[in-house]
Amino acid sequence: MAEQAEDPVAQGVTGAPRSGAITVDVRLCMTCRECEVACSLEHEDECNPEISRVRVLFDDLVVGFPEIHICEQCAEPACYEACVARNGESHALSLDPRTGARYVEASKCRGCGACARACPLTARYPVLRFRQVGRKRVYFKCDLCKDSAIGPICVNVCPGGALTFVSAAERQGAPEKGE
Repeated sequence: MAEQAEDPVAQGVTGAPRSGAITVDVRLCMTCRECEVACSLEHEDECNPEISRVRVLFDDLVVGFPEIHICEQCAEPACYEACVARNGESHALSLDPRTGARYVEASKCRGCGACARACPLTARYPVLRFRQVGRKRVYFKCDLCKDSAIGPICVNVCPGGALTFVSAAERQGAPEKGE
């Protein structure tokens, strides 16, 4: 219980500290997909863009910029509020004390998908996705590489500079998208 008291999101989402986030400039994206491969390798020990937390979508036959999908680390995370605790445990969605990132603790995830349904980005594109682990779905999303000393791996490997990490301090006072 003491652990929950230290989690600002557990105390109530309103007033939760803003996290860092990854911003996207699609004009700089080279569609190399190195960000996807590095992300899946970092998190899943597998080079597989399908299980990456960042997605680059494009069509080689259509002129235009790609779509890059990644969690925006909302100030008021609807995914967290929708997360259903299992057997009285804390939510599967947590707040990293160092980065402020909202992330899914796989061991606590029930696989119900309430987080994905609640995410305001889901209508445009899914940022909360799942993988099958045995007979269970386990949801995942960008956690800003919370366990990495160098920050988000996708930002570090992007050769075009399309992805940029903006720290929580830099985001303070910045309006949320759509506000």
